Amino acid sequence: MTVRKSSLTSKFKQDLGKLTAAVSGDVTLDEEYPRLYQKLIRFYEDRGVQLYDDPEDDYNVILDSVEADLIESGVF
Repeated sequence: MTVRKSSLTSKFKQDLGKLTAAVSGDVTLDEEYPRLYQKLIRFYEDRGVQLYDDPEDDYNVILDSVEADLIESGVF
């Protein structure tokens, strides 16, 4: 997990505010920041996260993964 969390915070360091806002429910990544959301999908798919080809379920999986990584890295 250490590699994963440091990868998230280093790869998306300029977007940490947007990511924490999304986890808090203040923004919706797929609607307000679709390019960032697509990058997150690729980021997590490359790390073996299974998605369901259902937009709502996929969003929840991505957001849960982001939240876990932000908590582990001490950002959230």
